[in-house]
Amino acid sequence: MRTSLFGFLLCSLSAVAASAQTLTVDGSPSRVGLSVVRRVELDYYLLPPGRPIDFSADGPAWLRVYTRLWWPEGATGRQRYGLSLWQGDVERPIEFETELSGSSYGTGGHQVGRWRSFYIQVPAGENRYRLESASADVAVRFAFEGPRPWQPVEVAGGTTVNVATVSDTSAFVRVPTGVPVVFTAEGPCLVRIRVRLDYGPELVGAQNFVLGVSEGDRELATRNFRVAPSASAHYTGAAGVVPSTEKAVKFGLGEGGHRLRLVVNGTLARTVVLRIERHPTEKYE
Repeated sequence: MRTSLFGFLLCSLSAVAASAQTLTVDGSPSRVGLSVVRRVELDYYLLPPGRPIDFSADGPAWLRVYTRLWWPEGATGRQRYGLSLWQGDVERPIEFETELSGSSYGTGGHQVGRWRSFYIQVPAGENRYRLESASADVAVRFAFEGPRPWQPVEVAGGTTVNVATVSDTSAFVRVPTGVPVVFTAEGPCLVRIRVRLDYGPELVGAQNFVLGVSEGDRELATRNFRVAPSASAHYTGAAGVVPSTEKAVKFGLGEGGHRLRLVVNGTLARTVVLRIERHPTEKYE
């Protein structure tokens, strides 16, 4: 018997009727209700080792798989667990580390780990998958959700330029090298700084540069990079200047507002383009 997950994936019957996305699970895997901090019970499938779940999903779509370790009796501290996602003969190993949830529990008050998740980019048409656990009981839930997009962070000063690649066009800010750039970001979040040197007529060959980021007297990141003129990117509407290959730095920020300072130096390039983005940190319950 094939059991529809539609009612568990969407919030209301009207939402189900409006959506063209479907996912079905084969057989009759055990279900367990999990009560989370908001005291909303969500249906999960229990995935013991040796008893994989077969399911199909219609695409194109993003499918998010939420997982919780069904806490082993007597276990303490942080625990690791592994899953394997199969599509045909192709295996995707997945590993997580979690700790005991202080606000969520399973059927009968069984303790569970804080949730961890991964994404499946489902191609067009019907696609069949198999999900199996390596060595521990794991509760899993499916939802049609895509990854959150990175949010651009405003940078004062500089000149906005567009960098076009084969996949997209993104807005960057051009600033002088050696001059500090100040920006703010609200945490908790992950910050990503994408960087390209400007290659003018006077600059040839591979070039080095150093990117440093600090908050007050605390150094958050320092990276040394080596780049060359990009063969696949260009500035729109700008002649005579070529962007370098792209480099990026990522780091996390805690709660509250943060005033950060970055500088690019150690290079012969006179200017550099930056794109600063933040990704909100999700709360694991």
